[in-house]
Amino acid sequence: MTHQTNVKQHTLVLNPGSSNLKWAVYDELKLGLPEAIGTDTDFDIGNILTDLLSQYTLRRVVVRIVHGGQKYHHPLLVSEKNLHEFRALNNLAPLHNPVAIKMIESLLLGFSHFQIIAVFDTEFFWDLPRVAQAYGLPVALSKKYNLRRYGFHGFAHASMLDYWQKIHSKIAPHRIITVQLGSGCSMAAILNGKPIDTTMGFTPNEGLLMSTRSGDLDSCLLTWLQVREGWSPEEAEHVLNQTSGWAGMSGGIHNMAELLEDATQESQLAIELFCHRIRKTLGAYIALLGGLDGVVLSGGISENNEKMCRQLLAGMEHFGIRLYVDKPMDPSVNSLAIKDSSRLPARLTSEESQVECWIISVDEASAMLRSVKKSYFH
Repeated sequence: MTHQTNVKQHTLVLNPGSSNLKWAVYDELKLGLPEAIGTDTDFDIGNILTDLLSQYTLRRVVVRIVHGGQKYHHPLLVSEKNLHEFRALNNLAPLHNPVAIKMIESLLLGFSHFQIIAVFDTEFFWDLPRVAQAYGLPVALSKKYNLRRYGFHGFAHASMLDYWQKIHSKIAPHRIITVQLGSGCSMAAILNGKPIDTTMGFTPNEGLLMSTRSGDLDSCLLTWLQVREGWSPEEAEHVLNQTSGWAGMSGGIHNMAELLEDATQESQLAIELFCHRIRKTLGAYIALLGGLDGVVLSGGISENNEKMCRQLLAGMEHFGIRLYVDKPMDPSVNSLAIKDSSRLPARLTSEESQVECWIISVDEASAMLRSVKKSYFH
């Protein structure tokens, strides 16, 4: 397929989350900074495309799917056949996959002249070490159902790694921990450019405490509750994914900024558990990495609340983390810190610190494009 000589071709990148849709338009010949970006909370892809088509000649649409299962972990041209197979994966990421699939269905129905390419958030973690993939389950079950830890937020962690490599030599040895904190939360241990562990597992529910997801849970506690509450598997899944997390613990507060302002014991305990799991994982990953060179944080919580990021990293001088002290945080700055992207990236640690800690704003769209470029851009 060749470019038209007199018309600039563009690629639209769609990044549907559980509560909003982020999009960006790129010139295919440059693939640098996007020419347009936006966020939509109505998920009306038809309106977005109608508006963009009046300004750009779109050639491709790239759509992020969270869970690709065992079969899908590289960019793939969407067809009716594989879309049917994607639908079978909805139960593995019930907050995200159905939204992306519905968006692709709308594209195929109303805008079939586009090339639609699916990218998968599990790609970055596909080659985790076998020990980091495994569950302690009977081998027959693991083989029958391809049970393994997949990892998610892959494009966010890839973007944090890319930032680290830009400010340091790409070939230099490095041991970094990347931290994505938003409605969904995850961490990754990265050794010399390759992830060696991550907190999310077979589904995005494993690991840290999240907005509505429980994170790590004694599996027998779930079966105990199923017996006593009479839950079906679907009802149990709903509780774990949509009514748990800090929202469930606090009695219904989904937004972290609001949670931090709530003085009830329930909300304070939810905040303590959120921080406890992050700090515990940080220590575990330092042990796996054999030391630490850097921590990179991103996501809505990190980007809007420097005070919390500093609290998560405080008291870790024994790990070589020394936060700056020449510019102490104003005690009045709390969860409602002004959102100002111009202040990012922001370094949290002093020049004397053995470990560099940064807050950045990730560029998932560019990470998605880098993945697609390997296979489809010529």
